[in-house]
Amino acid sequence: MKKQRSRKRVPHVCPGCGRIRHLQPSDAARTKLCQKCHCTRIAPLGFQATARIKGRDFAIRAAAQKRKQQPTTLEQQVEAALGDIPGIGWEREYTVERTGRSPYFVDFVIAIGTRRIALEVNGSFAHRHDDDTNNLRMDTLFLCFDDVIVLTEDAIRRAANLPDYLQRLIL
Repeated sequence: MKKQRSRKRVPHVCPGCGRIRHLQPSDAARTKLCQKCHCTRIAPLGFQATARIKGRDFAIRAAAQKRKQQPTTLEQQVEAALGDIPGIGWEREYTVERTGRSPYFVDFVIAIGTRRIALEVNGSFAHRHDDDTNNLRMDTLFLCFDDVIVLTEDAIRRAANLPDYLQRLIL
C-alpha cells in the first residue's frame, strides 16, 4: 500500500493585489506574486525588449497579431454576437495607419454599406487606468471612422441579448 503525501496548503498573500491563495509550503516559500500580477509586470518587458531589438512599430504589429490569434473572452463574445447580426461585415484588429506615427489597432471595424464603425472592447482589468489621456486616440478614430463605440465589460455582461444590444448601438 502506497503512503500518500500530505497535501497541506498554507495561505499566501500576493503583495501586488492582496489576493490570498492557498499553496503548498514549498511553492509559497519561493513565489512572490500571483500569476495575474506576475504577467501584468512582465508583459511590458517583453514588448520593450522586442521594441528595442526590432523597433517600436514591429513590436506594436506583433502584439496586434498575437491579439488577433488569441482574442480575449470578451472579444470572442462580441465576435460571436456580431456573427448573429445580418447585413454587416467586420474585421478584427484593424490597422489605422498614421503618417510618421505608430499605427493604432481597433478591436473591430464594422462595415454597414458605406458606413464604417470602430468598436473597442474594454475589459475592466486591462483598461482600469484609462482616463482622458485616450482623447487623442479617440479624436484620431473619429477622423477615420463614421462612429466610434466603446463597449465596456460591464455593458457586455449586463446585456441580456448581446446581438440585439450591439445591433441597437450600430444601426
